Amino acid sequence: EPEMINPNSDTFRAHPDWVLGPPNQPLGRNQLVLDMANPAVRDALHAGLGDLLREHAIDYLKWDHNRVLPGPDAAQTHGTCDLLDRLRHDFPNVEIESCASGGGRVDFGILARTHRVWLSDSNDALERLRIQHEAARFLPAAVTGSHVGPRRCHTSGRVLDMRLRAWVAAQRHLGFEMDPRELTEDEARILRRVTAWWKANRDWMMQADILRLDSAETAVIDEKHLAADGARFVVFAGRIEAAPQIAPRPLRVTGLDPTARYRIDLATRDDIPRLSRGNPALKAHPLDISGRYLMEAGIVLPWGFPASIHVLEGTRLP
Repeated sequence: EPEMINPNSDTFRAHPDWVLGPPNQPLGRNQLVLDMANPAVRDALHAGLGDLLREHAIDYLKWDHNRVLPGPDAAQTHGTCDLLDRLRHDFPNVEIESCASGGGRVDFGILARTHRVWLSDSNDALERLRIQHEAARFLPAAVTGSHVGPRRCHTSGRVLDMRLRAWVAAQRHLGFEMDPRELTEDEARILRRVTAWWKANRDWMMQADILRLDSAETAVIDEKHLAADGARFVVFAGRIEAAPQIAPRPLRVTGLDPTARYRIDLATRDDIPRLSRGNPALKAHPLDISGRYLMEAGIVLPWGFPASIHVLEGTRLP
């Protein structure tokens, strides 16, 4: 958090005048805010961050901002932008991710200076399904960071399956934000599999359109990533809770060529529960279906438990 300062620090003792706001203000997260309108503050931060980036093999900065400002101040924003511009100029190969939960900095102004944004400090995959889905109105996957969190989410206390955690993160710019030493062998295997899938698909997915699908099931959040050339797509169908009906409803996609045929397959076939809930063809093998059928009638995905996800891949046939 480059813009924050702890009162129990050498910098604060040497430069108490660098703090933004009155001297008797309450602390936030045990911190005060530096006055980014002050050129001396920006110079000191540029020098300190520059030393770190020159002396160490650092590829990525997550630029947090987890303290509320003592008051609205446009000069604070302009000063921060100036510092970011200088760092980008001096270290063009270092990626910077701006933070939404810290500072609410998810806007096109900050994206002119950073490579990605972080939508929420919640790593709860069920919450992120909705957060990412709504943010897709404005932001493509390439600039949206999404990380696999720890087994027990620190913001909700929920313990969620690695399959859900990994696939939700794979919908955007995938990363890890947990202690890998906690992984079981099964969790590590799942994480390797999903990560390999993401690496194999990220080139086209980071340029894809994200289409928010209307779902006939209120318990499901569906979205489709459509390649720029329309030749392939992937649908993420996340089940956030138990369905109000027994049988799954058909999933209708959009944006396809109605005259073309598509081969569809489940990337998550091995994750389907073994409980008997009918036998849709996708449980066993890929299907070749017309674009018109997929858009108008839709396809029935296999039944799934709450807090689970299906990943449906599609390729246009020659």
